Amino acid sequence: MMTADYIEIDGRKYRVEANWNAMVAFLAATGRDTWDGLVSFDHVLPSDLAPLAAACINEGERIDGHECHFSAEDIGALLSVRLVSDFLPIYTRQASPDVPAEEGSKKKD
Repeated sequence: MMTADYIEIDGRKYRVEANWNAMVAFLAATGRDTWDGLVSFDHVLPSDLAPLAAACINEGERIDGHECHFSAEDIGALLSVRLVSDFLPIYTRQASPDVPAEEGSKKKD
């Protein structure tokens, strides 16, 4: 059974999902909604973090049945080094199924 991943922003936990819906939303938000954009997707740039995190959080919250419409600008205003360090391992694990899951995934309380 797969464990859902969450990050905490301003005292609230948000689910993170790096599934196809999130990838398509990210590519559309960054203007790279092409197969070429997807092929080079393994190279995440610092400028990609806000739209990528927004897409993954919005999708995770949708799956959990919550309305969530973070924009890249909303997330960019909230991102800190701590949040980036929480988000990137979740994204890497979910987007790269060959990467072993870390023990102790953060679960929603």
